[in-house]
Amino acid sequence: MLCSGGSGASPRAMRSVGTFMLVAVVLLASVLLGAPGRAGAEAPTRLPEPISDPAGVLPAGQRDQLQRSLDGLYNDHSVQLWVVYVGNFDGLTPEQWGQRTAELSGLDNHEVLLAVATTDRSYWFGALGSVDGVSQSDLSDIATGDIVPALKKGDYAAAGVAAADGLGDALTPSHTGLIVVGTLAGLAVLAAAGLWVYSRRRKHRQLQTGLESMREHELTVDQLAAQPLEVLDAWSREVLTDTDNAIRTSGEELRLAVDEFGETQTEPFRQAVDAARQALAASFTLRQRLDDNIPETPDEQRSLLLRIITTCTGADHALDEQAAAFDEMRNLLINASARFDEITRRLVDMRTHADAAQQQLDTLVATHGEQTCASILHNVALARQEIDFAERSADQGREAIARPAGEQGPAVADIRAAEGAIGQATTLLDAIDHAEANIAAAHTRVPALITEVEGELAEAAQLGADGGPELASAVSTATTALDAARTGFDADPLGVFTTLAEADATLDKALEAARGAAAERSHRTELLTAALTSAQAKVSAARDFIGTRRGAVQSVARTRLSEAERLLQDAHATVGTDPQAAADAARRAGSLADQALMAAQGDVVSWQQSQQPRSHGSSMAGAVLGGILVDSFLRGSMRGGGGLRGGGYGGGGYGGGYTSGGRSPGSFGGSSSSGRIGVGGRF
Repeated sequence: MLCSGGSGASPRAMRSVGTFMLVAVVLLASVLLGAPGRAGAEAPTRLPEPISDPAGVLPAGQRDQLQRSLDGLYNDHSVQLWVVYVGNFDGLTPEQWGQRTAELSGLDNHEVLLAVATTDRSYWFGALGSVDGVSQSDLSDIATGDIVPALKKGDYAAAGVAAADGLGDALTPSHTGLIVVGTLAGLAVLAAAGLWVYSRRRKHRQLQTGLESMREHELTVDQLAAQPLEVLDAWSREVLTDTDNAIRTSGEELRLAVDEFGETQTEPFRQAVDAARQALAASFTLRQRLDDNIPETPDEQRSLLLRIITTCTGADHALDEQAAAFDEMRNLLINASARFDEITRRLVDMRTHADAAQQQLDTLVATHGEQTCASILHNVALARQEIDFAERSADQGREAIARPAGEQGPAVADIRAAEGAIGQATTLLDAIDHAEANIAAAHTRVPALITEVEGELAEAAQLGADGGPELASAVSTATTALDAARTGFDADPLGVFTTLAEADATLDKALEAARGAAAERSHRTELLTAALTSAQAKVSAARDFIGTRRGAVQSVARTRLSEAERLLQDAHATVGTDPQAAADAARRAGSLADQALMAAQGDVVSWQQSQQPRSHGSSMAGAVLGGILVDSFLRGSMRGGGGLRGGGYGGGGYGGGYTSGGRSPGSFGGSSSSGRIGVGGRF
């Protein structure tokens, strides 16, 4: 009823409006303050650390206990459990919230998430992809048998510990014969503790066994690559320490040797020590990369560890190759007096030998003529010159060893010079002693020797670069000797035969080394070819499987495949320049392709399980699986209704166009929520 002025409302109407507004305010307050499932809501987010507690349900002591369980799981099995407690799942299902949080946190197939909504009393326990050694049934058993009972009691820390222990049990072979189940809680705790100690001790024994094997056997690169990461890590640290100690000791010995023998005599040893120091510095740099706060993938860790081990081993071997020469140099000085006495005795014998050789040479010339003996006519004169030089060197050496300690180094060079001259003189005189037999052999053996050297030169041409400069030099010498044998035998049969025989011996030695190098190269080529072929086959298999089932395959498999393809390209690109690096890249590519295929297969199985309750025909499911149609359920955006919308494909564009039961033809992008393993629900 209006007032007389028409400008106001009746008291009754005003009371009705006031009552309505009061009710509206109360309802609004109840929505804002008391709406179910929103108190303590946490949207999916990137987890900052393995234990997150926005709900505030973990006292400090229980958090530490849970952290120890997570650390034990990772140390024993290299699997990381992430645990998060929130008030509720922000209106999402446990699976949606858990999977989205795992994706945002970048969890991989070695990481598992336990998400608990304390107000909603719901949880999710699972992983983005397959976890080696853990099946869907394992997760279900752990959840129903261990996690849920603890959650029902409100013991949230115990739920996290139960998840870690359950994963550890699933990843550890059964040892039931070692554990007697007691009836008392105290005995059960002791038995569990004993099992944990046993597992740790067994792991330690396995590590020690691996290290002992590395110490006793020199492994190839391929054999090293097959070792467990923990063995390679421990061995790399041991090799680094041993190499560092060897270089430091060698450097100290070298300083003493330089003071005693001079820079010239010790130059080869200085070069070896400098090269070893550079290699060690590079290895320490790689070790620092492994020890810093930036994590590497297992494949990257293995590659870095192999480089450390092989680099240090190479440096160690280079020092060992010089050790004998270094010791000989030092020993020469220690035994210098005895060596000079021996040189004097041999010089007396050499002068007697020279007189006898001169008489024998005169007889040979008289019998065969100077032309036949041309190659040895001056041997006696040359031998006497070498004997005189050896005698002068011995006299100088004796003067050197009479000097104070630290100034006797030149005596080493005098010993070597005297002994070298005696060796040359002996060769010259022996040639006269053997001349008669060699002249006879020259006429009978040269034709066969020519044929033999021709065959060896042909083989050397096939071996090519495998022989290196040694083979090239031997080929040049043998070619010259062969030409002389063909054209100058009649003029100097003894000289031709001797030269050709010596060239043949040198060529034989160079060929033997070249054959070994060729065989090793062939072996490396076979290994590289096998690695490339295997990797190509594995990458192709994973690519085909994922490509034909892309409607279900998730990011883990796709990531592994992408990295495998990149590494395979790198392997092909470095075949000609660095075969070893190419083989390593191919092996890593094959390993990643295997992981991609396994993850993709797990994704498909999970997708097929999710489709079983649906009523769509097999042809429709096949189209979704193959990626021809994109299932909106997989995309996490269920559409209402079904049938055709937008006139077939006419409404195309990103996410538009043809739909049927929440499906659309794939346009740009793929599914994002299938292929996980996990379990969740209310508690």
